[in-house]
Amino acid sequence: MNDTAAPAADHRKTIYTLAGPAAFFLMLLVPIESMSYEIRCSIGLLVWMAIWWITRPVHLAVTGFLPLATVALFDFAPLGRILPAYAAELVILLLAANVLTTCWTRWGLDRRIALASLIGVGTDTTKQILAWFAIGMIMSAFLPNTIVAATMIPIVVAMLRFIGIEDLWESNLGTALVIAVAWGTSAGGATTPLGGAPNLLTVEYIQEMVTGEEFLFTTWVSRFLPLSIAVMVVTFLYVRYAFKPEIKQVEGTREFFVGELKALGPMSAHEKWGFALFAIASLLAFTRPLYSDLIPAFSPAYAFLTCAIVCFLIRPKGEHLMTWEYAQGKMMWGLFYLFAGGTALGRILSETGTANYIADTLLPYASGGGFVAVVVFAGLTLLMTQITNNTAAVAITVPITISTFQSLDLNPLPFVYIVTTVGNCGFMLPTSAGGPAVAAGYGINLKTMAVKGFWACLIALVTVVIVGYLLALYWPAFSTA
Repeated sequence: MNDTAAPAADHRKTIYTLAGPAAFFLMLLVPIESMSYEIRCSIGLLVWMAIWWITRPVHLAVTGFLPLATVALFDFAPLGRILPAYAAELVILLLAANVLTTCWTRWGLDRRIALASLIGVGTDTTKQILAWFAIGMIMSAFLPNTIVAATMIPIVVAMLRFIGIEDLWESNLGTALVIAVAWGTSAGGATTPLGGAPNLLTVEYIQEMVTGEEFLFTTWVSRFLPLSIAVMVVTFLYVRYAFKPEIKQVEGTREFFVGELKALGPMSAHEKWGFALFAIASLLAFTRPLYSDLIPAFSPAYAFLTCAIVCFLIRPKGEHLMTWEYAQGKMMWGLFYLFAGGTALGRILSETGTANYIADTLLPYASGGGFVAVVVFAGLTLLMTQITNNTAAVAITVPITISTFQSLDLNPLPFVYIVTTVGNCGFMLPTSAGGPAVAAGYGINLKTMAVKGFWACLIALVTVVIVGYLLALYWPAFSTA
């Protein structure tokens, strides 16, 4: 069977590889009266990138470079407007934050934080599931969800092996614990801009397409917090009752955590520095309004970059806190280019008028900006999040959302807040977000994640739509930036 599986997989990969450019050239060569050359090329590129993001015949980062190559070859958008997307401030922010969290990984601070947080949970398996979900949810508010999942899931797996669970696919408890981490990182991801690339993309779109001004971290938190709390509460309750572990009590779990924490020894000077630098960068980001007039160019991206540079300069007890050799091997380079490619795609859709063209086709469904409009755009985003990934979904739907409601002379911001929150709800498939992708890599039961994830998505969608719509109606600040 293995002898036939590999050729079949290669055949599918070839088909997926060719399907993307085939879709592009089909749009390019087939004349459609209502579409200009620029719009046909842009839609072709969108479909090409969506196909490759869904099927992944190449790394997601490779797909992120397609906007540059296609625009240079076929001249359907101003290249000078597209190129800066690959060096945007928010790419710098993502990179710098990754340096700081990589510093945590180097000195074991990530493991210490997770272990210390779980010691008081106890041995009840339901409490264990909820604790992992809650910690993943809280940490993902300040760290990219992939980083949180990649940090915490190995600890979960180590604990499971300690109590004798090796095959996660066959274990309800094993699958539930790992999924709890993955879903927690998605549920808490919209709380702050630091929660991941989709949030940074939304900031970029708001700044470029709506306000023309810097979108402050404090503004993000105040607008998104009610929506995030709603998602976290309903998902938390769903997780509480959705999973039925095969055992109710695990002996020795707390002792395992205590032993692991003691084995780490006292907190080292390197760990203290790593924590302090991230805390300082976060504090500077959230207190930006206090010094923006004094240092106008020192945005959160450069606050994090400054602290990241310091990581390479200081030498607690004679040993560098961070070295480039270590950082370059651990950092998530592909995420930066995926983010940049999503930004570039959004700019192309805007510059060529494609977003407006697509928006025109959605106008009949916008219902004058009413409740139906909220359902349509939120539902579209949630669907795309599951089958592509949350970054790609936001890259495609947020510019369309903005253009649609601007063409109706309606304020797009409430809809953007709702769509972005839904875009973070990746629960069903490994493709939907970093957390589920990492979970899948550890061999959990994917059928369980898909089936239970479907209901989690539906519950989150209904909650965000209702809460977001009520906020737009009764809270004036929800419609501002």
